[in-house]
Amino acid sequence: MKKFSVVALAIGSILLLFFAVFSHQKLAGESHYITSEKCASCHQLQHASWQQTLHPKIFIPVTQDSDILGDFSKPDPAVTFKKEDIKFVVGSKWEQVYVHMVDGEYYPLTAKWMVMQKKWVPYKVKDWHETPMTKKCNGCHTTGFDPASGKFLEFGVGCESCHGPGSKHAARRQQTQSSGCALCHDRMKPGDAGGKDIVRTVAPSVCGQCHTRGKNSETGDYAAGAFDFPVSTKPGDDISKNFKEKVAKNDTEQKFWWGYGISKDRHQEYADWNNSKHAKALANLQESTAKRGPSCSQGERGDQCMSCHSADYHLAKKGSKPTLDTARYGVTCVSCHEPHGLDSQAHDETTNKCGNCHMANLASRAGDKAQKPHSPCPAGQVGCADCHMPRTVKTGGFYSLRSHAFRIVPPQASQQEDIPNSCQNSGCHKDKPLAWAIGAFDKHYPEAADKLLKADRN
Repeated sequence: MKKFSVVALAIGSILLLFFAVFSHQKLAGESHYITSEKCASCHQLQHASWQQTLHPKIFIPVTQDSDILGDFSKPDPAVTFKKEDIKFVVGSKWEQVYVHMVDGEYYPLTAKWMVMQKKWVPYKVKDWHETPMTKKCNGCHTTGFDPASGKFLEFGVGCESCHGPGSKHAARRQQTQSSGCALCHDRMKPGDAGGKDIVRTVAPSVCGQCHTRGKNSETGDYAAGAFDFPVSTKPGDDISKNFKEKVAKNDTEQKFWWGYGISKDRHQEYADWNNSKHAKALANLQESTAKRGPSCSQGERGDQCMSCHSADYHLAKKGSKPTLDTARYGVTCVSCHEPHGLDSQAHDETTNKCGNCHMANLASRAGDKAQKPHSPCPAGQVGCADCHMPRTVKTGGFYSLRSHAFRIVPPQASQQEDIPNSCQNSGCHKDKPLAWAIGAFDKHYPEAADKLLKADRN
C-alpha cells in the first residue's frame, strides 16, 4: 500500500508539472485573439447584454433568411442580384448593405436596403470593385483583423475589439481558478481583472479607432493610405500616431462636415467629440484650479468637480480614484455610453443622463438675470439632446444620427448653409417654416444666434 501511495504521488506530481508547464506556455509570447465566445465563459452578463447591441451585428454571414431585411417580394430596378447571391450583410438598424465574395475578397452588391424608409437605393453601381472590404471596412467591422493577410477571427465588433487580444487574460484566469494552480498562485477574487493582460481603459481612442474617418499612416509593411482604418494600433493607443484623420478644415467640398465644423456624415463621432468642451473638461478644470487654488480640487467640492470633469475619476472604484494631477481624460465616450449595453440610459434622450452633471443649467439659463426657463419647450417633451445634439448626420437616407459636437445649431445656420438645426430637426417643430423658427429662437435667446455662429466658425 505504501509503495502504491508513493507511485500515485509521483504520477500526480508529474501530471501537475505537465499542467503547470502547459499553462505557463499559454502565458508566454504575444497574446492572441480567442473570440467573444471564450470571454462569455466568465463574463456572462456582459456578453449577453453585448449581443443585444448593434456591434456584433455590424457584419455577419447569412445563416438564416431573417438576416436579410431587404424586400425581394417584388421587382425593383435598383436590385440587379438575387437574394441567394447575398452571403453577408452589413448593418441592421438604419440601412443594410449586402456582400458577396469575388476572387477571395469581400465586395458590396450594387443596391442597399433602407431599413427605416423601407426602400431600395443604388449603391456603388459603377465602383463596387473599388471597395474591397479588406481595405475599406473590415478593420472596424470585424475582430482580430490581420492587415497582412486580410483575415480575421470574428465577424462584427467583439470583446477584443475594445479589450485587445484575450489569450493571456483567459489563461491567467484559468491558472488562478484551477485547484492545481492554486497551490502556487492565489485565487483570483471575483471581479478581479487579472492584472494588465487585457486592455481596460476609458480612453476615447478605443471608440475613436472606428468612429472616425481617415487613412492609415505609413508604418512597418503598410503603405500610407492603404487602409481606411488604423492598423498597427492597439485599443487605447493614440490613433494619431498611425492614422491620419480627416478634418473639417481640409473638407473643402463639405462632403463630411457642414461649414460650421459639425459632422454631416456617419463614423465621425470621435472627430466631433474631440473638438467639444467635453473633451477639454479635465484640462479646463485643471486650468481653473491652478488659478483659484487647491480648495477647488480638494475635499467634497473637489470630488464633485472631478466626478463630472473626468471619466477615469468617475468610473474608477472607490479607493483607486485618480487625483486632479493623475487623471488623464475629460468626459469621454464611456461617460455616457456603457459599452456592453448594460445601461438602460445609454441612449436616453431626456434630461436624465445629462442632468447628472448639468443640473444647474436645467433649472435656469446660466447668467440670465431674468432667469428664463432653460428651454421654451414644454417640460417632458424635449430633452437635452434635442437642442445640444441635433440630428445633423445622414444615414438610412435621412438625417437620423445626432451630432457629438455638443453644440446648439440655431435656425439661422440653416438659412446660411442648409444645415439641419436644433429646433426643426429634433422632432419638435418640423411642421413650422424656417422663418418662424428663426423668429422664435431670437425671441427666447436674443443675440444668441450670432454668438453661436461666430463661435462655430472659429
